[in-house]
Amino acid sequence: MTKLTQVFGVSADPVLSYIVRDNIDGLFTAVLKEDKHVVVYGASKQGKTALVSRYLPYDQNVVVRLSPNTNVEDIYSSILRQSGVEIETGTVEEKTSETSATLGIKAKATIWFFGEGEANASGGLKAGDKSQKTSKTIPFNLALAQDIAELLKAVNFKKKIVLENFHYLAEEKQRQLSFDLRSFQEMGIIFVVLGVWRQKDKLRIYCPDLTDRVVDVAVEPWTEGEFRKVAAEGAKCLNIDFAPEVIQRCIENSFGSVGVFQELLKHTCMAAGVSERTFLAQNIADVASAQMAVKEKADQYGATHQQALELISSGNVTHSKEKEKTPLHLPYYLVCAILEMGYAGLEHGISRSDITDKMKQHHHRKDDVRASDMSNLLHNLSTLQHKKGINPPLIDYDIGKRQLYAIDSTFFFFLRNCDLGLVKDELPSPIDASEG
Repeated sequence: MTKLTQVFGVSADPVLSYIVRDNIDGLFTAVLKEDKHVVVYGASKQGKTALVSRYLPYDQNVVVRLSPNTNVEDIYSSILRQSGVEIETGTVEEKTSETSATLGIKAKATIWFFGEGEANASGGLKAGDKSQKTSKTIPFNLALAQDIAELLKAVNFKKKIVLENFHYLAEEKQRQLSFDLRSFQEMGIIFVVLGVWRQKDKLRIYCPDLTDRVVDVAVEPWTEGEFRKVAAEGAKCLNIDFAPEVIQRCIENSFGSVGVFQELLKHTCMAAGVSERTFLAQNIADVASAQMAVKEKADQYGATHQQALELISSGNVTHSKEKEKTPLHLPYYLVCAILEMGYAGLEHGISRSDITDKMKQHHHRKDDVRASDMSNLLHNLSTLQHKKGINPPLIDYDIGKRQLYAIDSTFFFFLRNCDLGLVKDELPSPIDASEG
């Protein structure tokens, strides 16, 4: 029996209400046939993983899930292990009269061969093949993209490499990996990169040589027509029918997020008593069911995001060199500015100058806030949120465009449906705490 959770909602597994969008799915599948890297980007819960895993099953390809603590060498090590390459690592150093500079990671790779020297990328043996199993040990540098590519070619690697959560990497690691992708593309090793951001050409900003080597696929925006197709597809699976006004209420409260829309449909069904496919066709016509879903999600997102904003506002304190002065507490003022500007201010992003001006309006040391202080705050937002356990991150700063964006699609729902003035008033003030 088909369960409601298999049809609607945000899930790690593919949902049955998935629809094919010709402009998105068509572009993605077409690019997969080319020898180019693919960058799939958009706000959180907008269908990036659903799109990629539909056409590149994760159990049949190499998947690396990234975090701010991930090094590029960690990525390459994981790729090699998943490709059946056994590695043994160590560190090699070049000593000078003044310093000791690490050039890279010295490693040895053991590659297994079968039959007449043909490598088996799966690393498995068929019955009766054990006597034909031989190995070869190859020294290589785990920090060099060309060495990694050569090893993958040696094991006849044919899969795609999926990098999840690219946005979690520190900026210098994103830049390093972007440069490495050029070498991989030249050697026929193709990556699919998934990231929570809203700007195009992010990797090409780091490495202009990736022009014509990378194709960007944005999973948003979603149209109202596509939302209606999602609802209709799911309704068929559950043997139900939604009244037009019910669907419209869910669309209006989704703010362009398919993740929010999916959750509203799920909770609308639950409010109407539908938890699995019905034997007799059922019509969900009462708008009150949708309104109950909106209230439930508002309560859930409100509690979650209020806690997240409190964590961000507590920030990493930047102490003044002058001990008699209180710290700048920039994360606190950033959160206050976001709450004051609300949905309308954040819908299309906030420029660095606007967010700086807004923060200084109420800052206790506004004349001491330097451009470098703002850069330190904005450039490290992703790391700060990860350290606070906020996953996915709520906000992100685009260094190239100098814009602050909301990148958790449920955050817009929170900004529109919750009392932001009350949330701001309830933020613990670090100024009062330091003075106390």
